[in-house]
Amino acid sequence: MKKPLKNNPALVGLLCFAAGLLAACAAILLGFGGWEGFRASAKYASVIRVIENHYVADYDVDALTDAALTAVIDALDDDWSYYMDAETYAAYQDYSANQYQGIGVTISQDEETGGFLIVTVTKDGPAQTAGLEPGDIILAVDGVDVTGGTSSDVRALIQADYGDYAVLTVQDGEDGTVYDVSVSCEVIYSSPVTAELLDGNVGYIIISNFREGAGSQAIQAVEELIAQGAESLVFDVRSNPGGQVSEMVELLDYLLPEGDLFIRANKNGKEVIETSDADCVELPMAVIVNSDSYSAAEFFAAALRDYDWATIVGEATTGKGRSQVTISLADGSAVHISKYTYLTPSRTDLYEAGGLTPDVEIDLTEEELLLYQTGWLEPEDDPQVQAAIDALSA
Repeated sequence: MKKPLKNNPALVGLLCFAAGLLAACAAILLGFGGWEGFRASAKYASVIRVIENHYVADYDVDALTDAALTAVIDALDDDWSYYMDAETYAAYQDYSANQYQGIGVTISQDEETGGFLIVTVTKDGPAQTAGLEPGDIILAVDGVDVTGGTSSDVRALIQADYGDYAVLTVQDGEDGTVYDVSVSCEVIYSSPVTAELLDGNVGYIIISNFREGAGSQAIQAVEELIAQGAESLVFDVRSNPGGQVSEMVELLDYLLPEGDLFIRANKNGKEVIETSDADCVELPMAVIVNSDSYSAAEFFAAALRDYDWATIVGEATTGKGRSQVTISLADGSAVHISKYTYLTPSRTDLYEAGGLTPDVEIDLTEEELLLYQTGWLEPEDDPQVQAAIDALSA
């Protein structure tokens, strides 16, 4: 006669061990994202062992891993997904908060000297405090000649002095004298929104990106312009690379009447719909876009047009129909990956549509484009701004 299971300790122990082993294996596989992930990880470990056992020279295993993960995400063939190592991810977090390490200037290469022309100077930033002005030219940083180099070279040299002072060799933009000046390198906040009241009581709002703070700052700008007497609004999102959906939705909710704003769906087709309340701004509006109006910027324009709330002016946009999430990893690195497809309020997929075609199409000349890119094209001389103003009256 067989013994009952409860009276057979050895068998009970064996079954418990087997159950625990299966649970552990399941947990391991789950941690690797399933069998395929486990198999890929084991293969990568095998390659590292080959390098460790046979490679004749020195190597950095962290650098190998970062390169491998970069290639993995690149192999998805998705323009908007990428891997960031820990250093890059830290800089990305500052970037997302409209912050960066620097001295508070924007620069472009000067053809005559090969140095770097200071195009704009951040108000109350370290560069302004040190007396630098637009038109001055940076020739060297800490004694290192940057003429003929790249803007990335200049940024890297300046950022190496973070928390200290960078010594710049500068050519004065007015009299051409060359001198050295010490400028503090620190975290600079760059406002994503600027606004002014133009002739004809036109409120002009430039939104340079939709990163942190853009939504609330744009709303504040609109309210201040209305208080100053604005009777119409022009939003300029040219060369706006996009940013956070939440910032864009905040502004659209403020501007638009009740209804759908942003529809997104995950890989299983499950939809999440952002909506607007009944409060809105009832003024004539126009939005200026160009080929570099990207992601949230082109969606912002498309949503306003879907509600027949604004006229779109400028150049066709690129067309983007996916939104991303950033997932941080244990070592401080991160993966930025496309998680949702999205649709405009009228359920248009901007990617499938090939972008947004303006109601009023107008290009800048090469000379006007150069002035615009360097921040020297005034609204009264900007054909796209003037076309937007004309569209308001039409």
